[in-house]
Amino acid sequence: IMENYIYIILLIILVIYIIFILFLYLLSIKINKFELIILENFKEKNNYIPSIYDITKNILNKHDKIFNEILILRKKEFTENNFYSKLIQKINTNKQIHNQLDFIFTVCNKHQKLYKNFKFLYIKDKILEKGLLINNNLKIYKKIVKQFNFMITIKNITIIWLLIPLSKKKPI
Repeated sequence: IMENYIYIILLIILVIYIIFILFLYLLSIKINKFELIILENFKEKNNYIPSIYDITKNILNKHDKIFNEILILRKKEFTENNFYSKLIQKINTNKQIHNQLDFIFTVCNKHQKLYKNFKFLYIKDKILEKGLLINNNLKIYKKIVKQFNFMITIKNITIIWLLIPLSKKKPI
């Protein structure tokens, strides 16, 4: 009778272990999916920059000087669009581009001609919309990473760490 209890306990432990591993891998897949979604959102947002550049070309004084930094960052972004660049590098570059866009919009706010230009207003709304979507996705991503890292901590405390080759994710 005692042997049966031992087998039942081992079976329960095995089922819990399998569920734990499955949950970890599903979280890992979800994290990778959100990383791709966030990068795609940044890419879509940054694709509006040439339009802003063209619309403001004849209106802003020192136009090239204002857009110089963002053009340099866009070149950097293009070089990082390979699989060898780390996600944190890509996100940081895109955050710098976002900050430069904020600067450009601050400069554009001082020119009333731009607020009569429907193309400018449309593109500005699209950029703001994408920025909001990126912020929401980053919040969800950070929650998932926090949950994943907690599960990895549990894995590292138990003997399971020998069997699962996953490590903590660095939050963005």
